Amino acid sequence: MESNNSLKSIASKGMIWSALDKFSAQGGQSIIGIILARLLVPADYGLIGMLAVFIAIFQAFVNILLKI
Repeated sequence: MESNNSLKSIASKGMIWSALDKFSAQGGQSIIGIILARLLVPADYGLIGMLAVFIAIFQAFVNILLKI
């Protein structure tokens, strides 16, 4: 007798929600990027892009430090 809350069912639901979270976050970032590209001059948009790279690098370091 197998219950509805089997490990396989829970894992598959978790994967679906995780994928939905990642895709919605990526879609939101894309929409914000398009809006900023329309509003800012190219020099300012490039500055935002460079800032985003540094933020991503520092966020990776923070994630590593929090897992230690």
